[in-house]
Amino acid sequence: MEKRALLALVLSLAVLLFWQYYFGLFQSTPTSTQQETGTTAPPTTQPATASTAPPALPPGAGSLPKDQLANLDKNIENWVAESPFYRAQIASPGARMASLQLRKFRTEVDPQSPPMEVVPARSTGYLPLAVDLLQHQAWQLSTRPYTGDAQHSVTVSPDDKSKSLTFDTEIPGQVKVSKIYTFRPESYIVDLEVRMKNLSSEDIVDQMGLSFYFQPYDDPSKETSYNISQLSVFEKGNLSIHTPKDLEKQELVLKSPLEWIGYENNFFLQALVPIDTSGYQVVSRVLDPAKGLIRMVYLTDAFQLPAGQEKSYQFKVYMGPKDLGYLNAAGHNLAAAVDYGWFTVIAKPMIHILNWLYKYTHNYGIAIILLTIAIKIIFWPLTQKSYKSMQMMKKIQPKIQQIREKYKDDREKLNQELMQAYRTYKVNPMGGCLPMVLQIPVFFALYRMLNGAVELRHEPFMLWMNDLTAPDRLHIGIDIPYLGGIPVLTLLMGISMFIQQKMTPTGGDPRQEKMMLLMPVVFTFFFINFPSGLVLYWLVNNVLSIAQQYWINRHA
Repeated sequence: MEKRALLALVLSLAVLLFWQYYFGLFQSTPTSTQQETGTTAPPTTQPATASTAPPALPPGAGSLPKDQLANLDKNIENWVAESPFYRAQIASPGARMASLQLRKFRTEVDPQSPPMEVVPARSTGYLPLAVDLLQHQAWQLSTRPYTGDAQHSVTVSPDDKSKSLTFDTEIPGQVKVSKIYTFRPESYIVDLEVRMKNLSSEDIVDQMGLSFYFQPYDDPSKETSYNISQLSVFEKGNLSIHTPKDLEKQELVLKSPLEWIGYENNFFLQALVPIDTSGYQVVSRVLDPAKGLIRMVYLTDAFQLPAGQEKSYQFKVYMGPKDLGYLNAAGHNLAAAVDYGWFTVIAKPMIHILNWLYKYTHNYGIAIILLTIAIKIIFWPLTQKSYKSMQMMKKIQPKIQQIREKYKDDREKLNQELMQAYRTYKVNPMGGCLPMVLQIPVFFALYRMLNGAVELRHEPFMLWMNDLTAPDRLHIGIDIPYLGGIPVLTLLMGISMFIQQKMTPTGGDPRQEKMMLLMPVVFTFFFINFPSGLVLYWLVNNVLSIAQQYWINRHA
């Protein structure tokens, strides 16, 4: 029995180590190898090594000086579009998106912190939605001033269907470029149309590039392996992820058609939805690894625009939270951005149930407790059977030990007698493991859901627990190394797991019992940096299991 207990302990540790490697337990801080470059253009990465050369790209939009960005309203002509969901600013140079602040989300837990900015590349001066022509770079379409509507501010109210802002720039006698932004009141989708009109007497043969610039939503030094900003692509019904480290090794070249390509972390998404199904490719590369700055270019195939003719391209741009309701309403399979891996089929229904419970409790912590109770009720019959099986195994342990001693030199006879004893006493030696095995997918699904649900971001539970997606820490005025504060909820979870382990029948072997009591210590260590919402689930589950075990022990 001691060998089996040791094997169980080793396997449990192996699973937890795999968890640490796969899901990322500890915080990882990117190593900055470059100094701040101010407003100068960042170095580009080397071209990808491939059988074909990567496509040629326009040089990209220049960066705006930080002092101009700091006082955008005063230093640069700009236009503002306001909706119930966001406040967007479009700057005259290039008619690029200079800012989009979400009204319902903040940058920090502090209620006084500014609204969440989903154009983080603004800090470097590289603004997205810049238009270039590959063969006419001297025109500098991405940075030249655009003229817009006389009205510099529009408000999209819930009663409006949509409102648009139109911007134009012209190279006299050559080309006129127009950019039309359309905003909707109850959506995070912004429609963009780019029109080009040939003003010359000759055909224009060229390629158009629409450039996006991405940067981590949080400070790169604060990003963790729990929540990393990365590119995601949805094509042919499949979602693929490309981390900045992947792009540093080789630039990403994608051929049409694509349903969407975006930049995301656990909570927010910027996604480009091409309306055309062919005639383009998308190229992404890292510009500045130290800052996490990535450029993504939508590059059309070569086109010919006859004299006097006009050509247009249409896009949809999603810039907002990874909320299943809004993503489903936006269409184009954007809801696939909420991906929980193998456990999506379990996790997505749980987030819907959690949101339903929140409507009545107005507290996601209480909603998690109610969800835990519901899950415990579902698994109650199996757990009941498991506990009874373990109790019976403990009772017949002396008989099992006698059989082992009697037939220790005859393996075949030993197995026959053990099976006969199990049948006689109606005991399944694996019966105690089944409920735990069945609950593992639920646990993993809850981990993925509670760690990545934007609904829980900055949502308080009670007392010091003000963010259910962050580890719980009670700060006592002393900086505790590695932790910062006391992980009270995690310690309570470890204590409850210890009590549960003490109450759970093991098999009668005292050495096995001592070894299994190490498990609460191991789990407490691994739970230290888990989201407090997940720790709350595990704590409540342990308390309910203790109550169930107490009831069974009294009636045994």
